[in-house]
Amino acid sequence: MPRRFVFVCACSLFACGADGDAGPVPVGETSTGTTSGSIADSSETMASADGPMPADVGAIGCEGPSELSPNEVATSTGVLEGVALEGGGLALLGVPFAAPPVGDLRFAAPEPFGCWSDVRDATAQGPSCPQLEDEGGPVVGDEDCLHLDVWTPAADDGTRPILFFVHGGGNALGGIDDPLYDGETLARELDVVVVTTNYRLGALGFLADASLTDADGITGNWGLLDVIAALEWTRDNAAAIGGDPDRVLLFGQSAGAVDVCALLGAPRAEGLFAAAAVHSGTCSQRDASRYAMQTGTPFLAASGCADTLDVAACLRALPADTIITTEPTGFPGNIAALSQGWGPYVDGVLLPASTLDAMEAGTSIDVPLVVGATAQETARDVPELTSQEYVDLVNTSFGEVLGALVLEAYPEADYATPQDAYISLTSDVKFICNARTSARAAANGRAPVYRYHFTYAGYTTLGANEATAFHGVELPYLFRTFEGLGLPTNADDAVMIGTMGEAWVSFAATGVPSLGGEPWPAYDAEADNATVLDVPVSVVDGVRTAQCDFWAGLGVG
Repeated sequence: MPRRFVFVCACSLFACGADGDAGPVPVGETSTGTTSGSIADSSETMASADGPMPADVGAIGCEGPSELSPNEVATSTGVLEGVALEGGGLALLGVPFAAPPVGDLRFAAPEPFGCWSDVRDATAQGPSCPQLEDEGGPVVGDEDCLHLDVWTPAADDGTRPILFFVHGGGNALGGIDDPLYDGETLARELDVVVVTTNYRLGALGFLADASLTDADGITGNWGLLDVIAALEWTRDNAAAIGGDPDRVLLFGQSAGAVDVCALLGAPRAEGLFAAAAVHSGTCSQRDASRYAMQTGTPFLAASGCADTLDVAACLRALPADTIITTEPTGFPGNIAALSQGWGPYVDGVLLPASTLDAMEAGTSIDVPLVVGATAQETARDVPELTSQEYVDLVNTSFGEVLGALVLEAYPEADYATPQDAYISLTSDVKFICNARTSARAAANGRAPVYRYHFTYAGYTTLGANEATAFHGVELPYLFRTFEGLGLPTNADDAVMIGTMGEAWVSFAATGVPSLGGEPWPAYDAEADNATVLDVPVSVVDGVRTAQCDFWAGLGVG
């Protein structure tokens, strides 16, 4: 089984590698080179966890068994047999929401999976999408990866909120088989449905080229279309899994957050979710020319397909391993790096404009939004630095002219160490200030916006690791996966688990996050308020204000 990116993060407590696509840094960046309709028609489905009942699969266009046994669920494409969970509830694992994206379906919008007539096994997770296990390889995963996982307290006629998660990994790594994202405990303890989805990664998910343009005028953004298809499956089957299609919270972390916010700017995703949460990600996408310069153009040159008579056929004939290892791979080697790899871009069709611009114009999808970051996003990725190394690193990243301004805004004397100064600098420019920018853009008198700043670092560390509020640290508190990850918890951890659960589930249920039954204050751009997620929780006006004003003055963050 390939190592899962964030699982490694958590198990080294929380000593993490990079997710790498947290936001554009147009100033001084050092690039490393790094249409789909509904998958199934909406209709009534029937399911039971208690005993046989008629399986009216024919009513939804697919023939199936005449009766359902315990743990069987009738979906829009056929009957699934899930696994009963020890503490109660049902998991449906490895559920196909689209046809395998191979052959002519590679570099194309996802197509319907089609019906099956027998009971389909859904007791084991499917493979992750192809990706590099490490920067030098090998390639792991399988192109037949468009599966999702469901955890539900019961496949009954309940109308529970649905928490739909998009994983991170720089849009080049990751998958829902990471035990960090196991939804069993969250679903059972808070009576919600949890859905997690795979989507195509790297060039397979985000390569754009004119030769690949489909009938709708889309090229690239295939991974976003995958997420839309998974959301459509969730909408069409919500009643079968005990959920409410009108109360879907779409949330993601890091690159998953980037994808979530991109979907806020995608008209095609309208109506598929009722609220969104963006954890440590940007709402700004690159334009087509800049994206091509950083990804598609160098990839095609390196692939050997650029000068062929049929570029699309050449690309579709390449082995998946070749595509994943062709530069730029987009492998996110370091959270603190200021370069960008594969990801969503403004194609003019799926994404008519950058979501940030759409928010400011009032044309983005109008749903309540939670947006935020952790206090020390890059803490696990910045090495110890001498004073001179800090100066050299800033000047290399930004150039000497701009670097001098950056060093003035982040003087080493203001921090305990040069390492701390660079952690603050990179955390601000890539994440914290992006959260402020997104909150301000979205707070335009439409649906409410709520900003958070996660500062909690009261967990018990393993080994010599320093406790910091690093990139992704909030996820085991939300998913309640400490036990499954073999990580210890203390009394303050239990409080934070309760805080995250109440806030996100109330947000999914009502569109308003709460604590102790009291709603969070909505974001006000003038006050720049944020709910500080710590023990205890507090509310502040202004987060890293002077630093974010500095970056905003440069047109960044």
